Amino acid sequence: MFVRVLASGKPIVHRGRIEMRYRLGASKSYRATPDNLIEIPDDTEILSDDAFSGTPTPVATVQVVREEPTRAPTDATIIIHTDGACSGNPGPAGIGVLIERGEEAVEHSEFIGEGTNNVAELTAILRALEMLRPEDKDAHVLLYTDSGWSLGVLVGGWKAKANVELIEKIKEKLGEFTAVELLKVRGHAGQSGNEEADQLATMAVRREDSRTRTRRRSKSPLPAV
Repeated sequence: MFVRVLASGKPIVHRGRIEMRYRLGASKSYRATPDNLIEIPDDTEILSDDAFSGTPTPVATVQVVREEPTRAPTDATIIIHTDGACSGNPGPAGIGVLIERGEEAVEHSEFIGEGTNNVAELTAILRALEMLRPEDKDAHVLLYTDSGWSLGVLVGGWKAKANVELIEKIKEKLGEFTAVELLKVRGHAGQSGNEEADQLATMAVRREDSRTRTRRRSKSPLPAV
Protein backbone atom coordinates (compact mmCIF):
# COMPACT_ATOMS: atom_id res chain seq x y z
CA MET A 1 0.00 0.00 0.00
CA PHE A 2 1.37 3.43 -0.98
CA VAL A 3 0.16 6.83 0.20
CA ARG A 4 0.76 10.16 -1.53
CA VAL A 5 2.81 12.37 0.79
CA LEU A 6 4.48 15.78 0.98
CA ALA A 7 8.25 16.19 0.84
CA SER A 8 8.19 16.15 4.65
CA GLY A 9 6.71 12.66 4.59
CA LYS A 10 3.30 13.74 5.88
CA PRO A 11 0.27 12.41 3.94
CA ILE A 12 -1.49 14.85 1.61
CA VAL A 13 -5.03 15.37 2.90
CA HIS A 14 -7.63 16.65 0.43
CA ARG A 15 -11.18 17.24 1.64
CA GLY A 16 -10.47 15.11 4.68
CA ARG A 17 -9.18 12.16 2.65
CA ILE A 18 -5.82 10.69 1.66
CA GLU A 19 -5.00 8.96 -1.63
CA MET A 20 -3.78 5.35 -1.54
CA ARG A 21 -2.67 2.86 -4.20
CA TYR A 22 -1.93 -0.81 -3.75
CA ARG A 23 1.06 -0.70 -6.12
CA LEU A 24 3.38 2.01 -7.42
CA GLY A 25 2.09 3.17 -10.80
CA ALA A 26 -1.31 1.53 -10.33
CA SER A 27 -4.06 3.36 -12.20
CA LYS A 28 -6.70 2.74 -9.55
CA SER A 29 -6.54 4.74 -6.34
CA TYR A 30 -8.56 4.68 -3.13
CA ARG A 31 -9.56 7.31 -0.57
CA ALA A 32 -9.49 6.92 3.20
CA THR A 33 -9.41 9.11 6.28
CA PRO A 34 -6.01 9.84 7.90
CA ASP A 35 -7.23 8.00 11.03
CA ASN A 36 -6.91 4.76 9.07
CA LEU A 37 -3.13 5.17 8.82
CA ILE A 38 -0.84 3.61 11.40
CA GLU A 39 2.79 4.76 11.63
CA ILE A 40 4.92 1.63 11.73
CA PRO A 41 8.26 1.92 13.58
CA ASP A 42 11.40 1.04 11.61
CA ASP A 43 12.01 -1.98 13.85
CA THR A 44 8.76 -3.66 12.78
CA GLU A 45 8.73 -6.31 10.07
CA ILE A 46 5.52 -6.91 8.11
CA LEU A 47 5.10 -10.59 7.39
CA SER A 48 4.20 -11.70 3.89
CA ASP A 49 1.24 -13.95 3.18
CA ASP A 50 3.69 -16.86 2.79
CA ALA A 51 4.57 -16.53 6.46
CA PHE A 52 1.09 -17.70 7.36
CA SER A 53 1.17 -20.95 5.37
CA GLY A 54 0.73 -24.14 7.31
CA THR A 55 -1.24 -24.66 10.50
CA PRO A 56 -1.44 -21.61 12.76
CA THR A 57 -1.11 -21.86 16.53
CA PRO A 58 -3.99 -19.96 18.13
CA VAL A 59 -3.22 -17.77 21.15
CA ALA A 60 -6.65 -16.15 21.51
CA THR A 61 -10.02 -15.99 19.83
CA VAL A 62 -8.93 -12.94 17.83
CA GLN A 63 -6.67 -13.23 14.80
CA VAL A 64 -7.35 -9.97 12.94
CA VAL A 65 -7.40 -6.28 13.85
CA ARG A 66 -10.93 -4.91 13.98
CA GLU A 67 -13.09 -2.31 15.69
CA GLU A 68 -16.31 -4.30 16.17
CA PRO A 69 -16.66 -7.42 18.35
CA THR A 70 -17.62 -10.74 16.79
CA ARG A 71 -20.68 -10.89 19.02
CA ALA A 72 -22.67 -8.23 20.80
CA PRO A 73 -21.82 -7.59 24.46
CA THR A 74 -24.28 -8.62 27.16
CA ASP A 75 -24.64 -7.63 30.81
CA ALA A 76 -22.07 -10.32 31.61
CA THR A 77 -19.46 -9.01 29.16
CA ILE A 78 -16.33 -7.48 30.70
CA ILE A 79 -15.35 -4.22 28.98
CA ILE A 80 -11.72 -3.09 29.24
CA HIS A 81 -10.01 0.06 27.97
CA THR A 82 -6.23 0.42 28.13
CA ASP A 83 -3.84 3.22 27.24
CA GLY A 84 -0.21 4.17 27.63
CA ALA A 85 1.35 7.60 28.08
CA CYS A 86 4.92 8.77 27.71
CA SER A 87 6.52 12.17 28.38
CA GLY A 88 9.06 12.01 25.59
CA ASN A 89 9.74 8.85 23.62
CA PRO A 90 11.46 7.33 25.52
CA GLY A 91 10.70 9.10 28.77
CA PRO A 92 8.71 8.74 31.99
CA ALA A 93 5.84 6.40 31.15
CA GLY A 94 2.54 5.36 32.66
CA ILE A 95 -0.39 3.10 31.92
CA GLY A 96 -4.13 3.34 32.43
CA VAL A 97 -6.58 0.45 32.71
CA LEU A 98 -10.35 0.65 33.09
CA ILE A 99 -12.22 -2.62 33.70
CA GLU A 100 -16.02 -2.53 33.75
CA ARG A 101 -18.18 -5.48 34.77
CA GLY A 102 -21.78 -5.29 35.88
CA GLU A 103 -22.18 -2.38 38.31
CA GLU A 104 -18.46 -2.28 39.09
CA ALA A 105 -15.58 -0.36 37.52
CA VAL A 106 -11.92 -0.76 38.44
CA GLU A 107 -9.47 2.04 37.60
CA HIS A 108 -5.74 1.36 37.54
CA SER A 109 -3.13 4.10 37.08
CA GLU A 110 0.49 2.89 37.16
CA PHE A 111 3.86 4.59 36.70
CA ILE A 112 6.25 2.18 34.94
CA GLY A 113 9.39 4.32 34.93
CA GLU A 114 11.41 5.09 31.81
CA GLY A 115 9.98 3.61 28.64
CA THR A 116 8.70 4.15 25.13
CA ASN A 117 5.13 4.75 24.05
CA ASN A 118 4.91 1.26 22.57
CA VAL A 119 6.13 -0.33 25.81
CA ALA A 120 3.51 1.64 27.75
CA GLU A 121 0.72 0.55 25.39
CA LEU A 122 1.75 -3.10 25.57
CA THR A 123 2.23 -3.02 29.34
CA ALA A 124 -1.27 -1.59 29.77
CA ILE A 125 -2.73 -4.52 27.82
CA LEU A 126 -0.70 -7.03 29.83
CA ARG A 127 -1.69 -5.46 33.14
CA ALA A 128 -5.38 -5.54 32.18
CA LEU A 129 -5.16 -9.26 31.45
CA GLU A 130 -3.32 -9.85 34.73
CA MET A 131 -6.09 -8.01 36.60
CA LEU A 132 -8.76 -10.39 35.37
CA ARG A 133 -9.97 -13.00 37.86
CA PRO A 134 -9.51 -16.78 37.60
CA GLU A 135 -13.25 -17.15 37.08
CA ASP A 136 -13.01 -14.91 34.00
CA LYS A 137 -11.28 -17.66 32.00
CA ASP A 138 -14.35 -18.28 29.84
CA ALA A 139 -15.94 -14.84 30.16
CA HIS A 140 -16.59 -12.69 27.11
CA VAL A 141 -14.01 -9.90 27.36
CA LEU A 142 -13.74 -6.89 25.04
CA LEU A 143 -10.38 -5.15 25.41
CA TYR A 144 -10.10 -1.82 23.58
CA THR A 145 -6.85 0.00 22.78
CA ASP A 146 -6.08 2.94 20.51
CA SER A 147 -2.65 1.50 19.71
CA GLY A 148 -2.78 0.14 16.19
CA TRP A 149 0.84 -0.94 16.52
CA SER A 150 0.09 -3.08 19.57
CA LEU A 151 -2.77 -4.80 17.78
CA GLY A 152 -0.58 -5.28 14.73
CA VAL A 153 2.11 -7.17 16.63
CA LEU A 154 -0.34 -9.08 18.82
CA VAL A 155 -3.00 -10.23 16.36
CA GLY A 156 -2.31 -8.56 13.02
CA GLY A 157 0.67 -10.58 11.83
CA TRP A 158 3.34 -7.91 12.30
CA LYS A 159 6.72 -9.11 13.53
CA ALA A 160 8.37 -6.71 15.97
CA LYS A 161 12.14 -6.66 16.41
CA ALA A 162 11.89 -4.87 19.76
CA ASN A 163 9.85 -5.67 22.89
CA VAL A 164 9.63 -9.30 21.76
CA GLU A 165 9.65 -10.70 25.29
CA LEU A 166 6.82 -8.40 26.37
CA ILE A 167 4.78 -9.27 23.29
CA GLU A 168 5.24 -13.01 23.85
CA LYS A 169 4.22 -12.61 27.48
CA ILE A 170 0.96 -10.96 26.40
CA LYS A 171 0.27 -13.69 23.84
CA GLU A 172 0.89 -16.33 26.49
CA LYS A 173 -1.51 -14.56 28.84
CA LEU A 174 -4.14 -14.30 26.10
CA GLY A 175 -3.92 -18.06 25.71
CA GLU A 176 -5.29 -18.47 29.24
CA PHE A 177 -8.67 -17.10 28.14
CA THR A 178 -11.17 -18.48 25.66
CA ALA A 179 -13.16 -15.39 24.69
CA VAL A 180 -10.97 -12.28 24.81
CA GLU A 181 -11.34 -9.92 21.86
CA LEU A 182 -8.73 -7.22 21.23
CA LEU A 183 -10.34 -4.27 19.49
CA LYS A 184 -9.21 -0.96 18.01
CA VAL A 185 -10.71 2.30 19.22
CA ARG A 186 -9.86 5.72 17.83
CA GLY A 187 -7.83 7.71 20.30
CA HIS A 188 -8.89 11.17 21.46
CA ALA A 189 -12.20 10.83 19.63
CA GLY A 190 -14.47 11.35 22.62
CA GLN A 191 -14.98 7.66 23.44
CA SER A 192 -15.48 7.74 27.22
CA GLY A 193 -13.64 4.53 28.11
CA ASN A 194 -10.63 5.44 26.00
CA GLU A 195 -10.56 8.98 27.37
CA GLU A 196 -10.62 7.68 30.93
CA ALA A 197 -7.82 5.19 30.30
CA ASP A 198 -5.80 8.03 28.75
CA GLN A 199 -6.36 10.20 31.82
CA LEU A 200 -5.32 7.37 34.13
CA ALA A 201 -2.09 6.85 32.16
CA THR A 202 -1.34 10.58 32.07
CA MET A 203 -2.05 10.84 35.80
CA ALA A 204 0.54 8.13 36.48
CA VAL A 205 3.20 10.05 34.54
CA ARG A 206 2.40 13.33 36.29
CA ARG A 207 2.32 11.88 39.80
CA GLU A 208 4.96 9.20 39.25
CA ASP A 209 2.97 6.77 41.37
CA SER A 210 0.46 3.95 41.06
CA ARG A 211 -3.13 3.85 42.26
CA THR A 212 -6.08 1.47 41.96
CA ARG A 213 -9.65 2.05 43.01
CA THR A 214 -13.00 0.33 42.60
CA ARG A 215 -16.17 2.36 42.09
CA ARG A 216 -19.70 1.99 40.83
CA ARG A 217 -19.94 2.43 37.10
CA SER A 218 -22.45 5.24 37.42
CA LYS A 219 -20.21 7.48 39.55
CA SER A 220 -17.82 10.19 38.40
CA PRO A 221 -14.95 8.33 36.73
CA LEU A 222 -11.87 10.26 37.83
CA PRO A 223 -10.58 12.42 40.64
CA ALA A 224 -9.03 15.76 39.73
CA VAL A 225 -5.53 15.53 38.31
